[in-house]
Amino acid sequence: MSNNLPLEKIVILYAPCGAGHKKAAEALAGYFGQQAGLAVEIKDILDFAPAWYRFIYRDGYYLLVKKFPRLWSLLYQGTELGYKEHILVRFARWIEDSLFDPFYRYLKLAKPTVLITTHFLPISLLKDIKRDFKFGAVITDYYPHSLWVSSQVDKYFVASDYVKQVLRQKGVREDSIDITGIPIQPIAVTGSDHKKNLFTVLILSGAGGVGDLSSIIKGLEVFTGKMQVIVSTGLNRKLQAKLVQEAKVSTLDVQVIGFTDKIYEYYASSDIVITKPGGLTVTECLTFGLPLIMINAIPGQEEENAKFVAEHQAGILVKDIKQIPGIIDGWLSNPSQLAAMKARALITAPHDSNERIFNKLVRNKNCCNNNRDSV
Repeated sequence: MSNNLPLEKIVILYAPCGAGHKKAAEALAGYFGQQAGLAVEIKDILDFAPAWYRFIYRDGYYLLVKKFPRLWSLLYQGTELGYKEHILVRFARWIEDSLFDPFYRYLKLAKPTVLITTHFLPISLLKDIKRDFKFGAVITDYYPHSLWVSSQVDKYFVASDYVKQVLRQKGVREDSIDITGIPIQPIAVTGSDHKKNLFTVLILSGAGGVGDLSSIIKGLEVFTGKMQVIVSTGLNRKLQAKLVQEAKVSTLDVQVIGFTDKIYEYYASSDIVITKPGGLTVTECLTFGLPLIMINAIPGQEEENAKFVAEHQAGILVKDIKQIPGIIDGWLSNPSQLAAMKARALITAPHDSNERIFNKLVRNKNCCNNNRDSV
């Protein structure tokens, strides 16, 4: 971008409901912040709400997906099938109108020229707002829930043609949708000291550290002497301490880590990944060419993510973790099959999403003029 262009204010919003929304926002903010002529701010939308609402919205989400996944599934499907009329959606919007005054005041003071959200909540908050900024939405999963859909959004940035077609079916204009991939941090590593001369399995439990990782590791002991396992327990320190003790008596070579900002080093050291299929995690693994064994999928968005990976033959969703050793044994017995999966993973996710979104929404000065004129 030319240094002679006037300064533009970019505001990027996320909600801390799952780690992916924040990670995507941070990736965009990092790339945009390196461009000349831009002032970039990244904001947690729930910071503008009262503490009690933040607690209910964020912690309620984690409680549902961890302890009551069937209830979460009912909520997901119910708001998907009839989202505009669903009583919970109407009630939430009524509540939000009175709770987010600090957000509306912030917009008036910040005067952004471009606003981007990686979560659907700001879309609801801006449904009746007259504005003069470009408004982009980055969908961070491989399926677009109906809560993302709004005529207020100038540009949708999506992971695949399938997501685009679903949005079209839900009434979004074709010229408002761009296939850019899901934004992730740039890859700056090619290897690390974590790799040994063994087949390496990376197990990710998500930021919250959920799943029966002990049983998974125990099942992999049939590969003793042929495999090393690196397992991340996320923010769950209790689980981390438990697995550290179990690793001491395991016949496998097991390394246990907690939440890390150096996950790319572990991707670069691994041959396959066992993980929950969160949108950002899936995208990162595909970008590294890592075949996935997907477990503990949250009903709704993560099931759709897993379906996308499976349809592109870059991974397998398992319902029973006892299947995992047999799947890995098949791959080890057929290296060409594993190599083909790695190749398919590499070509499945675009590798330059941040740049694509920047070019479409910021660099393109003609973007969204018709949309904003009609608001």
